[in-house]
Amino acid sequence: MSVVVLLVGLGIAGMGAYSYVADSASLDDRVRVTAEVTEIGVEPVVTSRGRTSYVPVVAFQYRFRGTSYTSDRLYPGRSQPQYGDRATAQERTSAYAVGQSVTAYVDPDAPDQAFLEDSRSGQATGAFFVGVIVSLVGGVGLYQARAEARARDLLS
Repeated sequence: MSVVVLLVGLGIAGMGAYSYVADSASLDDRVRVTAEVTEIGVEPVVTSRGRTSYVPVVAFQYRFRGTSYTSDRLYPGRSQPQYGDRATAQERTSAYAVGQSVTAYVDPDAPDQAFLEDSRSGQATGAFFVGVIVSLVGGVGLYQARAEARARDLLS
């Protein structure tokens, strides 16, 4: 069982590290563009545990290198923040209004995935650290199981 916990932890940490690197690339290569907010809302999402989380949605239109695009990302990368209650998610959208002109950030390698916040969401870092902790728990369990097996072998 400890091996499974260790592998799951390493997987979570790996996904967090990958997301962090991808977010960093988007932030390093970003280009500022002017965008117009077209929609604001909060989207309910059912999590893996059956609970409902809320994702703030701010859709916007922009042009990049002569082509029009629409996006609804607040942060770079695939993971967007989820909140436990609707009010907190709505608070994240309160800085925006439909029709408002805003600055958006475009990764030239993925121009259809612009984002509004010039920072990371923090989810990748959180996933990495959770993965490290789970891995440590699995590693300690594995170490203890091996130590007990050695002690039994010595007594036999």
